[in-house]
Amino acid sequence: MKQFLLFIFSLSFFLSQAWGAACCGGGFASPTIIVGDDKAQLSTSMSHTTVVVDSVDANGFWRKWDEHVQSQTFRVDGAHIFADLWQLGASVPLVRRSHLNQNYFGLADVLASVGYEYLSDWDYNPYKPKGIGFLQVTLPTGKSKFESETGGLDSRGNGLWIIGLGTLLTKTRGRWDGYTSIEVHRSFEKSVSNSQVTGTLKPGFGGSLGLGGGFNTSSWRFGSSVTWTYEDPIDVQGDTNLRGAVERYATAVAAVSYLASHEWAGTLSYADQTLFGNPINTSLGRTMALTIQRRWGR
Repeated sequence: MKQFLLFIFSLSFFLSQAWGAACCGGGFASPTIIVGDDKAQLSTSMSHTTVVVDSVDANGFWRKWDEHVQSQTFRVDGAHIFADLWQLGASVPLVRRSHLNQNYFGLADVLASVGYEYLSDWDYNPYKPKGIGFLQVTLPTGKSKFESETGGLDSRGNGLWIIGLGTLLTKTRGRWDGYTSIEVHRSFEKSVSNSQVTGTLKPGFGGSLGLGGGFNTSSWRFGSSVTWTYEDPIDVQGDTNLRGAVERYATAVAAVSYLASHEWAGTLSYADQTLFGNPINTSLGRTMALTIQRRWGR
């Protein structure tokens, strides 16, 4: 049961990465991962984000305006074990962004992943964690801010092919648990042509580091986490030549999870990007999210 509550909370951590910087509607996100002894799981989540810092420039100066961008994201995440140690995962998000009387809705970047449990905890060693490595591909189904004709309001993701590698390490001791997640990814070039930009996007590498922990009761879990995210500059080369800048921000999450039965659970989480780190070249938001999950045992 504690492993399941750990998974539910770690799902809220993964969703905090999926929210990404508030400016673009989502960066690279860790996959939905089966941590416990289940065969499959399906989760749905609804989140609401308010951009509270509209712009942090390359020098780290924060700017705020009177009217902020709002966004709502509906996400479906699934994972299924197809061998003892192998699993597949996918995530499909829909995003609605609004500002004043302008509203834009559409599909964001779709994610697909494969995971492998390379470090098992079958012997219940008091120190050895459980380790799951993953490979994830991000499909460019969302619109990037470079493709936008509205200053980025209708952007719903990075709009780039992205391949990433990472690992999730978890450990439970009594009523306490903790985890860390590390991932590195590579984004690939893309041609863009509109009234604002004409040329080839030249992205680079990025990554994230997440740390979290919590306290468990028989049916409840209370926890928190922090995820630091970094992205290389995205340059534009061609008819339009633009030099990008490094993007950096940190997302803090507090969450409470409830296990209603062996099959159903829910998580209410709050994420804030204004509390930690030294953000640059981004906007910052606060997000409330509700996640409902169904699992199937082996």
